[in-house]
Amino acid sequence: MAVADRLLPRRVGPSAGRIGRLEALALLVVLAVAIALRLAGLGNDTDVSDEGIRGLQLRLMAAGYRPIAEIYASQGPLSLYLFYPLYSLFGGGIVAARLAVVVYSLVGIVGLHWLGRRLGGPLAGLLAAALLAVSPVYLEKSRLALVELPSLAPAVVALAMLLQHRTTGRRGWLVGSAVLLAVAALAKPMALTAGAAALVLLVSPVRRRDEEADVQAGRWRPRDVALYGLVGAAVSALVVGVIGPARVWDQIVGYRLAARAVRGWDVAVNFGMVRDELGREGLGLLLAAGIGGVVLVRRRPLEAGAVLAWLGAGFALLLLYSPLFPKHVVYVLPPLTLLAGVGLGEAIGAMLILLRRGCNPSLSRSSAASAALLLAVYLAGLPLVVGQVGRVLAREAGEDAERYADDVRVVEAVAGPNDFIVMDDAYLALESGRLVPPFLVDLSWNRILARALTAEQAIAETTRFGARAVVVQDAHLGQLPRYLAWVDREYVLVKSYVQRRPNRFRRVYVRPDADLAAARAALSSGIDTPLVADFGPARLLGYSLDRRELKAGGRFGLTLHWEALVGSPPEHQMVVRLRAADEEPAHEGAWRVGDAGQVLQTWEAGRWMFQNLRILVDDETPPGDYTLTLGLIAPNAGPAPIRADVRTWRGGGVELDLGPITVR
Repeated sequence: MAVADRLLPRRVGPSAGRIGRLEALALLVVLAVAIALRLAGLGNDTDVSDEGIRGLQLRLMAAGYRPIAEIYASQGPLSLYLFYPLYSLFGGGIVAARLAVVVYSLVGIVGLHWLGRRLGGPLAGLLAAALLAVSPVYLEKSRLALVELPSLAPAVVALAMLLQHRTTGRRGWLVGSAVLLAVAALAKPMALTAGAAALVLLVSPVRRRDEEADVQAGRWRPRDVALYGLVGAAVSALVVGVIGPARVWDQIVGYRLAARAVRGWDVAVNFGMVRDELGREGLGLLLAAGIGGVVLVRRRPLEAGAVLAWLGAGFALLLLYSPLFPKHVVYVLPPLTLLAGVGLGEAIGAMLILLRRGCNPSLSRSSAASAALLLAVYLAGLPLVVGQVGRVLAREAGEDAERYADDVRVVEAVAGPNDFIVMDDAYLALESGRLVPPFLVDLSWNRILARALTAEQAIAETTRFGARAVVVQDAHLGQLPRYLAWVDREYVLVKSYVQRRPNRFRRVYVRPDADLAAARAALSSGIDTPLVADFGPARLLGYSLDRRELKAGGRFGLTLHWEALVGSPPEHQMVVRLRAADEEPAHEGAWRVGDAGQVLQTWEAGRWMFQNLRILVDDETPPGDYTLTLGLIAPNAGPAPIRADVRTWRGGGVELDLGPITVR
């Protein structure tokens, strides 16, 4: 049992001593596993909007713009400054930003090991680090360019340094802890939940080592509390003062207050979100954390109070915060896995002692049975954790990258690498390799809903930076009618995505003086079936279908390349049908050619546009093979002139056969 003796010393906490070779080797194994999990497929696209925002912000920093002062950055005044050195070191780009988060996640794991071994011994520290390393929720956030882990890492290390100060009495540890906790809060204020643990440790009686006694108890030191508070306040005041208090308030505090006011708050919704996220960790982790809490309360009540305060503050924040997102749940994982490490360490220690010759009589059968039950429950939940880890590693980007690939092609055709664009989809804007106006880097729905961005501001910034292209959609800038009307007047609409759902749209505009021929060529490259078919005043130059088989109640995409043959034609209606074998329409939908204020009747001769229709096939549509047709009708005007490749239909007008569609 020599190995167990090294990992389960009789004394823990302040007297745990230096890390031995075996413990160091075990920690290296944990870190190796953590690194492998974080690097696997790290360069894959994710289509996560927050990642796009972060990548755009860092790109603007590389171009010389300053966070908060110029770049809108609502996470925290130091959030981008924590990213940027590693981002630059790793060569820039979204993968570099993710690698920065990987580094911070590893720092958090090492910091938790440090905390765990001081509270429960080497085995507890190793288990806490291992649990955090393979936690599905923590792992997921370790692989994305989000702010949560860069803010968590200094908070965890700050608490470990504060425990070190309680052991040694050296003020350097105290000052370092205060600085790191302030940095964590300045990166993202939610990290300040660790401040609850720091407060408990600061006002608790201090344990010191000296030459005459291994451990000496004493009273709490008000001077330490005052110094800690002054250092933290000084760091915060310095950062906020340099950046600008008004800007910090507007972008971080004022924005969140406004977002909460318009989004509302529902504790049941928050609770459900927390429950679902922690459910990915398995019941065993929660049970082990409960056991660990009991063990710590009995053995080290002061430090136990600190960890429980940290965990309690985290849960309270999650329940009270609005608007809450699943990514925020990661803030309770360090204290939770810390307690779980202590609990599992206690269970493993009890089992090892039971297996020794001459079993310790103080270990009752009930204690051994409880330890065995805890281990069994945790091991039974491992398949769930492994499955969740597999899902994190297998995560793929959504359909947006493929569906809106034309948008990126247009942007690349009309704007150079140093030109500016405005694009609601932050991840695709990042993929385009172009710059965005610094104040418009974050076009999230919450920001616009909270009126942290107005139409006047959006117009001013788009004009100021001479955006070569503007891509707007309903859930973002599309919420600002004045901005939409302005863009419609000042820019040329080259592609429109139209859906049958109310108020759902996406539009791609380019500046009138841009290379419209290059934009048209970029869009034409995505057309699968080029052709020439005249429909009265308009000509269809090609179309694409994203699928020819679907289930009833499903959608398919139809992209059309239109050009006006005459100027200012009368209004026409576009009709899309699914015709059965008997020529009767089984499904029919009517649309306009063009979109917004740039519909067909406003076009000059030669004006062109690409239009994508998302067509919903009714649930009642019988399964079978159909012919997809496209018609153009001039209301009350009779049938339009036709060519040989276009046929008439009974209701008047002309209709083109676009090929088969199968409904399953």
